[in-house]
Amino acid sequence: MTQSKNFAELARGMDPALVIVLSEHLGWAAEHPNNIPYSENISQSQAAWLMACDGFLELEQKFAERLSEWYAKWQQRFETEGTAQIIANGAPAIKKAKAKERERLAKDLYLNTVYLMIGDAQKHVVTINGRAEFLQESVRKTWHKNCPNDSYSKILPSIEGSFQSFEETFFENERISFFEDQKDSAPGIARQEFLETIMAVDNCDLILNFYFSRIFRYVSKISSNLCRFYSKKWALYARGFRSRQNLLPLG
Repeated sequence: MTQSKNFAELARGMDPALVIVLSEHLGWAAEHPNNIPYSENISQSQAAWLMACDGFLELEQKFAERLSEWYAKWQQRFETEGTAQIIANGAPAIKKAKAKERERLAKDLYLNTVYLMIGDAQKHVVTINGRAEFLQESVRKTWHKNCPNDSYSKILPSIEGSFQSFEETFFENERISFFEDQKDSAPGIARQEFLETIMAVDNCDLILNFYFSRIFRYVSKISSNLCRFYSKKWALYARGFRSRQNLLPLG
């Protein structure tokens, strides 16, 4: 009864179709305990394991380099376009205006500066997410190809497949929580905060650096977390399982 309840709780976050497949494999395995495959490394694929460990590390390093280029590009752009001066010139007018006009002026200034940087950062996150999913699909295909076609060997692949939609939703929510669009198309992370910062701070370089560093830290964090999550996930799954300690490390 307890096992059934635990499985039901787990199944809530899983793909319904693959939950059925998983339950069938688990049911068959429970009914045939003596038919466990001869191999001690059930569902193990060293090829998939190596592909994941090397591939996601390379992806993380590549996008760290791209992010450094992104940082340098925006620094140069700020200097070339005199963005700090634009904010400096706009800040007094915003501070003197009435509440409604103040919000409009702050929004316009925000859209012409920070918003453009956020849009560029979004492209970086979407690109690395797409590359990670593409690499994961290659690892998955290699792993499935190396798994024997029996219920014991299909338990882990069924579990992995069941959580695909959950993983996609999780990382999508991570992106949305930072790049959330309001009905007027201004991202929710800073429009009001931008106004408050202008009202409280006279140094425009500080205002720019605050948002610049905040966006950079976020993009760097989600890029790294994405790659490390998939690397550790596949280091775990591609090890398979056995009755004794597995020889492949956990990444």
